[in-house]
Amino acid sequence: MSETTKSISKPVILPYQKPIFDRLCTIARACLYVDRKSITALKLRANFLILGPTGTGKTYLAKEVAREMQVPFLSVAVSDWIILGGNNRSGSLTWPTIVKFIKKNKNKKGAIIFIDELDKCYHDSNWNSFLRSEIFSLCDSRAPLGLNDTDDDEYEYTDLEGVESFLAHKTMIIGGAAFQGIWEEQSAPALGFNPEPIPPTTPQLHDLARHLPRELINRFSSEIFVLPTLSKEDYRTMIQTMAEHLSDNWRRGFLELGMSRLDQAVRDKKGARYSEEILLAAIVEERSCMANWKPESETPEAPSGDMDGPESDLRIF
Repeated sequence: MSETTKSISKPVILPYQKPIFDRLCTIARACLYVDRKSITALKLRANFLILGPTGTGKTYLAKEVAREMQVPFLSVAVSDWIILGGNNRSGSLTWPTIVKFIKKNKNKKGAIIFIDELDKCYHDSNWNSFLRSEIFSLCDSRAPLGLNDTDDDEYEYTDLEGVESFLAHKTMIIGGAAFQGIWEEQSAPALGFNPEPIPPTTPQLHDLARHLPRELINRFSSEIFVLPTLSKEDYRTMIQTMAEHLSDNWRRGFLELGMSRLDQAVRDKKGARYSEEILLAAIVEERSCMANWKPESETPEAPSGDMDGPESDLRIF
């Protein structure tokens, strides 16, 4: 789990991400900057899904929407979720962490909570049943039963009505899921001689019901945001865009290496992490020209006592 607030650095939104970023910002303005308490007859369901193959930037987009809206951001992942009553030796219980986040930001205009890896909720185990129940509560703006019965020594008794009010009136929830199987199916080669390429189709809400329980899927809006599998042109644009933000030392190598490995990036489905891999390769190449370079050693403190003669120049590291 990670929590971030507005940063000074300017985000880099790539062209394939831009339409989704703009649309989510429009929705966020409605969810976070409208007085939802004044709408008494109905409750806004401000829960949305971002789908896309691994590495396309789902978490990054959600975080940048929060930064654009100038609201705090909390990211929780299904694989790290620790349920109430579970063994929390490896970390903090998830719902108490959400509560602490809400208490800390209760006076803010609103908040965005990102639930990552929703596609990992498909197992029918008892643990997954409890996990889904806690996610249902979050999506429904309800505090789960037993929240104030936790054995967490650092947990303080919670005003559940205050938590539920914040979730119902000041929170936007974005779920992220890869559903990698969908993309693998679409990218499978067609059979026959000289087959025509099959254009990818955008998954709809009913498509996801084949992978997750309907009761979870229907808690999110039917307007699904889908990040595409990156094409060669997407990778080319990514490298050109990121190069503008690099120092002169590495820009040329970054561009040359990035452009020379575009086919490999498409084949391996690298996603947005491709630029990170190329940046390291460019830095390694630049440093490899400095064969005789060694890091400067810090001067150690002089040992206590007097040392005379040749031994006084001996230093042990």
